[in-house]
Amino acid sequence: MKITKVESVLVGAPTPGVGLLSNRNYFYILVHTDEGITGLGEATLESHDDSLLGVLKDLEDIVVGMDPLDPNMLVQTLLRKRFWKGGVVKATVISGIELACWDILGKALNQPVWQLVGGKCRDKVRVYANGWTGGATDPAVIKDKAAEAIAKGYRAFKFSIALAPWPMHDTALVKKIYAAAAAIRDAVGPDAPLLFDGHGRYDAKLAIQVAHALEPLDLTFFEEPVQPENESGMAEVAAHTTIPIAAGERLTRPQEFRRLLESHAIAVAQPDLAHCHGFAEGLKVAHLAEAFDCFVAPHCPMSPIITAISLHLDAVAPNFLMQERLFLNDWRNDIISNPLIVQDGFLTVPDGPGWGIELNDDLVKAHPRIVAGSPTLYRPDGSICDW
Repeated sequence: MKITKVESVLVGAPTPGVGLLSNRNYFYILVHTDEGITGLGEATLESHDDSLLGVLKDLEDIVVGMDPLDPNMLVQTLLRKRFWKGGVVKATVISGIELACWDILGKALNQPVWQLVGGKCRDKVRVYANGWTGGATDPAVIKDKAAEAIAKGYRAFKFSIALAPWPMHDTALVKKIYAAAAAIRDAVGPDAPLLFDGHGRYDAKLAIQVAHALEPLDLTFFEEPVQPENESGMAEVAAHTTIPIAAGERLTRPQEFRRLLESHAIAVAQPDLAHCHGFAEGLKVAHLAEAFDCFVAPHCPMSPIITAISLHLDAVAPNFLMQERLFLNDWRNDIISNPLIVQDGFLTVPDGPGWGIELNDDLVKAHPRIVAGSPTLYRPDGSICDW
């Protein structure tokens, strides 16, 4: 089997409340073959669509003619064929292509991807909601938002409080974070897993202050208390709090995770399969974390496609913790065949060939690409929409 074409499909999916021209698009990659099998992958990297398209155009000449049934060889070729290995933009494009190749491999063998890598450890996957608060800090609003998420089947919740810190020892900020976090804990109940995302906003000293304030709320983990490349700072935070530390969404290679694990900086590794060079590399990270008696919880704030793909890793990793899922309550749930339905805090692992999902072509056509700062809407093939 040979790859004949690599196709990008961009779907306009603005974040609610941000506005139509938020430049939030889902970036999908379709890999076509000479045997008529097409694979689906996701390479969404918010606000970097043009960069992704440029890298994809550069790499397509290498990819066309290769065997999609050898995704490991494909990744190594794309990493090494050009002098510059590249950062997260190149890694994201490679991820999308690699994921599509696993889909092809599963379809060619009529097996789900989880079956191809040793079979399942579990039939259903524990999931937590992200983005469910809408950024609210008012307790009354948080209570309503929590009730909505609970009604949709969620039992675990991640939150982030996007307040800019003063450079150091910002006690007022710590008090604001605690007040909002306490309201969230009250809204979701005392036993629901609760996770806090720092988005790398703090220096180590301030992150420790925040962690100490949040410890009474019994958090499952504190994500990215400092920037992910600050390994010593993250290790310092981990050593001074009882809250487990999680990180990895912005890392692209197993070597980066190894350094965090060796320094005891994290208890939870969070590879993003759309950015870490794909499924096989993400699985390596899961095994690496297992060797350090740590957990894996794939990062996933994008579309239902990468969520469904992540479920295959979740199914096979013995040290799996929880799967992130962006809280969606609109048409985006239906961007895939067999939409994902959360039931009492869990998602069912797909059992169809490949990823077990397909792209909803009608919704793709109905939601053309959005370009920031321009009223122009683009079709998935890049042409201008004239309606």
